[in-house]
Amino acid sequence: MSKLTEREIDRARLAFLEYDKDGSGSIDGYELKYMLEKMDIKASEADIFNMISEIDSDQSGEISFSEFLKVIEYQKSLNANNDHADILSAYIACGGNADKSGHVDRRVISDIIRGDFGLEIDIEAMMDAVDLDGSGEMEFDEFEMLLSGKASV
Repeated sequence: MSKLTEREIDRARLAFLEYDKDGSGSIDGYELKYMLEKMDIKASEADIFNMISEIDSDQSGEISFSEFLKVIEYQKSLNANNDHADILSAYIACGGNADKSGHVDRRVISDIIRGDFGLEIDIEAMMDAVDLDGSGEMEFDEFEMLLSGKASV
């Protein structure tokens, strides 16, 4: 499961405190229903009970902050898995192989960034920053760093 950063924990704490209306340190069924209504999600009393039951590891009938963080961590790991699948799909679409072998030609990436998306970024410098082996081609790990914003320029 993906660990949360301090910033993510702080943001989760603010969200949690916003819906912990009675200041008890936990979110009960009423507060959860209110939270869902604010998100335009309709839920019956049975739905609320089932949601709390799935999250409530200590069987208190409420969601504590630590239980809330576990849900956020789980959601983050799901998103990370989806991001990885999207990057692999893009790699294949640009000429790489499904087993992450092969490479993507830098010209293909430049053409997509400039031509298809019309972005005015220094894509060459970004590719240079992630071309760890100096091959001039984007292998999967390098392509993933490029698309995930880990290119330090």
